[in-house]
Amino acid sequence: MQPTCPPTRLSRHWLLVVGALALAMQFSPGARAALGEDAAAVAVDQARLGARLQVHRRDAYAIHELTAPTGTKVREFVGDSGKVFAVSWSGGWRPNLRDIMGAHYDRFIAGTRGRRATRGIVRIELPGMSVVMGGYLRTFFGQVILTDLLPDGVAAGDLR
Repeated sequence: MQPTCPPTRLSRHWLLVVGALALAMQFSPGARAALGEDAAAVAVDQARLGARLQVHRRDAYAIHELTAPTGTKVREFVGDSGKVFAVSWSGGWRPNLRDIMGAHYDRFIAGTRGRRATRGIVRIELPGMSVVMGGYLRTFFGQVILTDLLPDGVAAGDLR
């Protein structure tokens, strides 16, 4: 039977670091601008992220731009119907895609099965949904569009 060694100071330090990281990840705010939800979700996201909100009006939709204290921006595209039809992000972190896509997340995951993982920009076209994302070195970007909810006269390429 091997004698057990008491934990060293270094191993206790690493245990504390790992525990602190786990807690930080558990309680860190994520973006929750779920596709297809009402525009009321914007205020909830703003409060939770401690973000500054700017609204930019276009002809058939509004862009609700949330800027987090870290500088990361999440843009929610809200049609005149009051529904979020697209979400984009840019900054030093990638938001939780499950939160961004809401009920459409499982369909996105199913659409990625069987695809080979690649570096660079990822483009996934599914019926009614378009996803583009990429990033490196703490510079992430992406956009998810529900093409079925695009306002009349607005093309996916117009959402920049």
